[in-house]
Amino acid sequence: MAEKIYLNIIWHMHQPYYYDSCQDIFTLPWVRTHATKDYLFMAKLADRFPQVRMTFNFTPSLIKQINLYLQGKTDLVWNHFEKEAKKLSKKEKDFILENFFLAPSQTQTSHFPFYETLKEKAKHNIHNFSTQDWLDLQILYQLLWFDPITIKDNPDLSELIKRGKEYTEKDKAIIKQVTSKIIAEIIPMYKKLHDKGQIEISTSPLYHPIIPLLIDNWVASESSPGTHLPRYRFQYIDDAQKQIQKAKDVAERIWKTEIRGIWPSEGSVSSAAVSCFAQNGFSWTATGEEVLFHTLGLPIERDQNGLLNQGEKLYQPWFFSNDKNNIAIFFRDRHLSDLIGFAYQHLTFDDAVKDMISNLERIMNRLPNGYNPVLSIILDGENAWEYYNNNGFDFLNNLYEALSQHSRITTTTPSEYLAHFDQKPALHTLAPGSWIYGSLNTWIGHEEKNWAWDQLFLVRRLLAEKEKELDGERKQEIFNILYQAEGSDWFWWLGPDNPSVQKEDFRKQFLSLLEKICDLIGEKYPGEG
Repeated sequence: MAEKIYLNIIWHMHQPYYYDSCQDIFTLPWVRTHATKDYLFMAKLADRFPQVRMTFNFTPSLIKQINLYLQGKTDLVWNHFEKEAKKLSKKEKDFILENFFLAPSQTQTSHFPFYETLKEKAKHNIHNFSTQDWLDLQILYQLLWFDPITIKDNPDLSELIKRGKEYTEKDKAIIKQVTSKIIAEIIPMYKKLHDKGQIEISTSPLYHPIIPLLIDNWVASESSPGTHLPRYRFQYIDDAQKQIQKAKDVAERIWKTEIRGIWPSEGSVSSAAVSCFAQNGFSWTATGEEVLFHTLGLPIERDQNGLLNQGEKLYQPWFFSNDKNNIAIFFRDRHLSDLIGFAYQHLTFDDAVKDMISNLERIMNRLPNGYNPVLSIILDGENAWEYYNNNGFDFLNNLYEALSQHSRITTTTPSEYLAHFDQKPALHTLAPGSWIYGSLNTWIGHEEKNWAWDQLFLVRRLLAEKEKELDGERKQEIFNILYQAEGSDWFWWLGPDNPSVQKEDFRKQFLSLLEKICDLIGEKYPGEG
């Protein structure tokens, strides 16, 4: 039985790059809405429990977008919120109907009964919408996206929520003021937590690309033999290196500290990718448990409670050494991470916390004594909470309290753990894969995803031919657009595995990036299909 266990919690924060520089606007509002609902909220919750250590991973593309909002940039949804209700055109009303009912869960909207009334009314008889209905919808949709700490700390905002309807145009000023204040507080709040030593901050590749596929997109067939590959083989390791190098530069400039860790986009790794992380000065990375067991050639066996039968292999960092590149790799416990991400929302917060603590105790009791196990829980820090009551506040608050009081569980960060313990078995190769079933098929292999890779390849090849003709600033601008087009999210939404009503919006934004590159180098778009 292990005397204690170290718990390594990593919250990953990411949104696709929605800012359209040509239109000078965010095409989708999700950076702003998660800013007001999740980013500051998660930091404030952590601040309540200074003895609980954890890591927050911010993608550079998300930080860039937060800073654009700080500079006064806005999004299309916000512009339609600001428009005086009685002056809305038919086109603007159509936009509102299409976008202001995009709330992810009934749990999030259940505390706004008139919002639900308007949603039903819009389905059946939109012609009966009054000016007051339009105004109430404009305001209610923004109120959905505030966290419970912010609501409690802002009496005017709390009053708006309690009122529930019959709003005035003047009420919009409260929402504008609170939103601006939240966005301005996010980065300073995380800096505060970092500077007092409670959290570690890590980063991801610049625009969240799947690094193994940038290095060689045909590597997908190694993790999933039989994968239908794109027509063209995309092999641009220099792009992968730039996405990694620039991520470190951006993160260290923003946070004003050395960034030691990199969470690869979607936990996607390969031997070549991890070598690139090490070459760019990172001392640790992380990925899913499936990658470890595929690398070791072992099955993943769990008991009736979902706990691993070979936990001692998972609950330690492994030292990856290849061609003089050395880096520690932490492997995520999928079962415990997914309980938070997908299961505990269906339990009372008290039962969920008890279950998590019980699982950790069972794991400790079956591990051998004599080494210092570290268990990694890694998941999105923004997407699960709209499915929890009270935005996850009660669950997280009680979980942190339970962890802070437990005598055998010590929360840690990757760098803190590595500084104290040097036991690390070695890996000299790594199976390519991600935290999604240990494969890369979420981003490649389907006809639509392969089509996107071929579009990217054709434009990238054309850019390579024209690169010598480009000067410094113009070249930098063009390659920045290319790096955006290499982001994982465009491929994620294509195909049938991640259905979304906004799928076509993502496809168009991806194509617009490629077309913009061609315009800037004075060439016709070479895409096919």
